[in-house]
Amino acid sequence: MSLDEELALVKRAQTGDRAALAELFDDITPRLYGYLVNTLRHTELAEDCLQTTWLKAIGALPRFRPRGVRFSAWLFAIARNVCQEHWRKAAHEPPLPENPPDHSDQAATSERLQEKILTESILRQLSPTDQEILRLRYLGELTFKESAAVLGIAPLVARVRAHRALARARVILNRS
Repeated sequence: MSLDEELALVKRAQTGDRAALAELFDDITPRLYGYLVNTLRHTELAEDCLQTTWLKAIGALPRFRPRGVRFSAWLFAIARNVCQEHWRKAAHEPPLPENPPDHSDQAATSERLQEKILTESILRQLSPTDQEILRLRYLGELTFKESAAVLGIAPLVARVRAHRALARARVILNRS
């Protein structure tokens, strides 16, 4: 969805149009959920945080102003804050996955599962800062400008961090 389409839906949602809000939800939720599952490493917790994120976003929707980034980037910033709030309350690092996803079609999903295991293995070896920028950029599909807005840094810094994180990930991959 383009920036203009997303902003048009947000304006409609701000006036109470539930169909526009549902369209935003349907477009953004898969990426947001993927980001949360990867960040939290627990599906039920990710679902709870996804729900909390949307509830906070809907409550703050009348106050949303684009300020050069998409609504989805704003939503990712809320999700990031929800995760950090959870970790502060839990006073520990995110747990490892307790229940791996169910893969019913073994032949079709075997390769994807191997890729996912390799990706998670590489991510775990990176610093939390590197993990976060890569999650936002590739799982969240945010631009460097939007990732920067979520992290509270300059877009150039986000681009440099992502480039360096990818370089470190390549080194890890080549060692494997």
